[in-house]
Amino acid sequence: MVEIRINPVIGPRLLETITSALYEDPIIIFREYVQNSVDAYNWAIDVDNLEPIEDFLVNIRIDREKRYIQILDNGYGIMKEEFLNEMTTIGSSKKSKFKNQIGFRGIGRLSAMPSCKRLVFTNKLKGSNEIQIFEWKGKEFNDLLNLGEEPDFVNMINKIADTSTDTYRGNVNNHFFKVEIFGYKDAISELIEDPKFEEKLCLVLPLKYSKEFKSQKKIKDEYEKYMCQSLDKFSLNVKYNNKKLYKPYTDEDILESGIAFWHLQYPEKEKGVPGDKIGILWFSFNKKVRGRKDKIHGIYVRSKNVLMGDQYSIAADVVRSKTEYVTTVRELTQALTGVTGEMLIHSEKLNDNARRDWFKIDEQSIPLRHIIADFMRRLNTYRYVASRYFRDKKDKDKLIKAYIELTHFEPAKVVSDINTIKDEISANKELFKFADEDIPTFPVTIKRFYDHLIKILHEYYKNEKKLVEFIKIRTHIKKILNKEQQS
Repeated sequence: MVEIRINPVIGPRLLETITSALYEDPIIIFREYVQNSVDAYNWAIDVDNLEPIEDFLVNIRIDREKRYIQILDNGYGIMKEEFLNEMTTIGSSKKSKFKNQIGFRGIGRLSAMPSCKRLVFTNKLKGSNEIQIFEWKGKEFNDLLNLGEEPDFVNMINKIADTSTDTYRGNVNNHFFKVEIFGYKDAISELIEDPKFEEKLCLVLPLKYSKEFKSQKKIKDEYEKYMCQSLDKFSLNVKYNNKKLYKPYTDEDILESGIAFWHLQYPEKEKGVPGDKIGILWFSFNKKVRGRKDKIHGIYVRSKNVLMGDQYSIAADVVRSKTEYVTTVRELTQALTGVTGEMLIHSEKLNDNARRDWFKIDEQSIPLRHIIADFMRRLNTYRYVASRYFRDKKDKDKLIKAYIELTHFEPAKVVSDINTIKDEISANKELFKFADEDIPTFPVTIKRFYDHLIKILHEYYKNEKKLVEFIKIRTHIKKILNKEQQS
């Protein structure tokens, strides 16, 4: 038998595939670099046994005119002897062996390279007057691809990468790691010019809750009580152009139900032996599940506080699954528009897929899929039963049962809540029988329109918790209409 030596040829398209193809949405670039800062900091504390930094911070600075982005953290940086290896290792990462790391593929560091002219990393260690610099030349990389040149992988890296050192002229005890993106392309520019850019940034990054969000303590306490660890482990202080960023939840996002919790756990390993914990789900909804598309809504799934997919990802996972409960994405998405919440996951058994928009479909993620399907089934059931109850006040027992199954609330609380719903229905029914009294001399069609308009305004001001303003504007409309009729 003749042994044949295999000499594989790896071309530049591989690097294009593992960067451009995996990071099509430019918002992911910010997630990857901030995530790397969290991982490097946690490694320094948990593995290298360095002291925690009280004011550990990542600052994102953007100069739109110069098309320049800087992502700077005040962490401990990378050990000098490891810096070059860290910068040139692609598709492999020491982080995969460390359970408190978020990233593990060793490619996120390259995510901005195809979308800019230059990508520069600067490393500064405490006590050193030297900085290490590594540069990826995005322009040269794209030129190679456009010209059709096919150097082998190693030769290509030597053409588009460069490393150097320089003298640091600041305080020798300063320490940091800096990412600089020079000359970013139109895709990033369009993202940054989007009026909702900051909101998108707040959703995708592993941030803390605002202290003004009163329910944040309840959520954090429940997570810590069940998971026996702090959610703050993966909650980072991030600034955008020196403005502190927080998850975009406010007290207005805690709806009529208050907060309900689900504890997420694998099935029993054997009889009497509980399965491993996965995380918690917190959520809130209007008792009549109304859409909130103009506000934050849906269930955002976070693995170690990093966003997976979008607010509808759990709906897509249910539909493509083999679970017993199957319906359309549209039905489930509509149900999610009336809900706000997060699925906060921390499980070493779950592996992110390559895009990090969901988990790999394997024997570890399938039990989570069944939990999600069960939640969506209960949410959809409650939605339909509540809609019927609001319409014709029937099936109160079914409503109570569906409410208990969805929220896990105690029956006494649920009955109290349902009675409140009934009172609201009665109150609202009486509220909109005033056209004859308010504008008595108008035609029936105008009165109907008036009633319809007032209902819409009432719903808006009730959601905004500004019923006093509603009364004022209702009085104003009534006066104007009667004045016009008299004239």
